[in-house]
Amino acid sequence: MSAYMVISVTPRDDEKMRDYESRTLEVVSRYGGKPVARDTECFVLEADERPAIGVILEFPDKQAVLNFYDSEEYKPLREFRHTFATASALVVDSV
Repeated sequence: MSAYMVISVTPRDDEKMRDYESRTLEVVSRYGGKPVARDTECFVLEADERPAIGVILEFPDKQAVLNFYDSEEYKPLREFRHTFATASALVVDSV
């Protein structure tokens, strides 16, 4: 069953964000993931703030998401993102 990683991110540096995204997508694909959606004009129904970017990544299953997120390849990218952006994510199974 596919799992979706739903991400909201607000970068403080657009150039660093572009660098992060291009490098991260390579790692995402190594773990069976692929981008499904990316929107800079998303709207929020129930939250305090609208993120600058909404992203949905599809993975084969929740374990693949965890394998990606906890991987040695992604760890330095995650730490890099923490220096220039705020983000949140949740993972859900497909129906």
